[in-house]
Amino acid sequence: MIKIAISGAAGRIGRTIFKSLIGSTEFEAVFGVDVNGADDLPYPVYKSFAASPLDADVVIDFSSPAALDDILAYAAEKKAKLVLATTGYTPEQEKRVEYAANTVPVFRASNMSLGVNLLGSLAKEAAKFLGEDYDIEIVETHHNHKLDSPSGTALTLANEINSVRDNSLEYTYGRHEAKHRREKNELGIHAVRGGTVVGKHEVMFLGTGEVITLAHESENKEVFVRGALRAAKFLMNKESGLYDMTSIIAQNYAVTSVRTEADVALVTLPRIDFDEFLKLLDVIKRNDINLDMISHHFNPDDTAAVSFTLSGDDLTKAEGFIPADTLCKTVRGAAKITAEGAGMEHRSGVAADVLTALRGAGAEVFAITTSEKQISCCIDARSLPAAEAAVKHYYGIK
Repeated sequence: MIKIAISGAAGRIGRTIFKSLIGSTEFEAVFGVDVNGADDLPYPVYKSFAASPLDADVVIDFSSPAALDDILAYAAEKKAKLVLATTGYTPEQEKRVEYAANTVPVFRASNMSLGVNLLGSLAKEAAKFLGEDYDIEIVETHHNHKLDSPSGTALTLANEINSVRDNSLEYTYGRHEAKHRREKNELGIHAVRGGTVVGKHEVMFLGTGEVITLAHESENKEVFVRGALRAAKFLMNKESGLYDMTSIIAQNYAVTSVRTEADVALVTLPRIDFDEFLKLLDVIKRNDINLDMISHHFNPDDTAAVSFTLSGDDLTKAEGFIPADTLCKTVRGAAKITAEGAGMEHRSGVAADVLTALRGAGAEVFAITTSEKQISCCIDARSLPAAEAAVKHYYGIK
């Protein structure tokens, strides 16, 4: 049983956490902390961690930045793990969190929703794909009790987008004082407060004649509670370190799908002049032949060693375009297996795990290509069913 201390116990999310733990066989709320106290909760609630005599395995904090020093002191004394979901920390407080992570594990996230973190990944991809021709604006909407503005999630989204723009974008918070046209390098961030909105974030890409909007809305607070408890469980085997939602994505979503393709051919040209290879690619393109898994490296004599896969139907046509004096090795009737996952770019060793699973299934691997989010292997066709089953079993994919 994981013992939880809830910081911000009298708040709306703090109360939701406690309710969600009633009857749990995995977590137990041992005490809470709230600067205002709470006499209506059926478990001890103290006004500070310094006043609590009780031990907890993990502190889950949904309070305010003012509580940070009290929380860090408790964690240092009790060796408690920390899940910090509070936003609005100053740069100095962020440094104290990083320092604390040297001795206790700290999970830090501006938003505990998996969906919001997916929104960040999609926004990064859109920013890369659309380029500088599209203006980017972020609009966040929250309930009328929220203290910080803009939200920590909005700033995280902005930072994610800015990271693929070489951090060249300058943040503009509202435009009530602006007396000039929008600059090309602006990233607008706008806050709306009102009613009981749990949380809504929109990322708008505004181009000439079209607008693309990516959005996420939290319908209830349980989504944050589930994320915080998932983070608490994630920390249980950690001794120290600073973690965030990408750590969970890496652990649980490194590989989320496995695709296979039969009747694949692998063509290898171990020694070809690079200009000749470019000519070959041009001819193949003009004849509408689709190549996949292209790999290349230079030999010591500056010739190129290249290989690629293509369908069995296209093999005969492609071979007809390869210069007669070029050494060519071909594996016919092979297969292709691709492991893919959003968390792959955040987790090391995925290639080793996939290749180990393939070897365990008796697959012969002829070629490998990788990218941030996928690994493709050309293998012998006979082993394809066992290879697919082995990789899926390793990653728990149905």
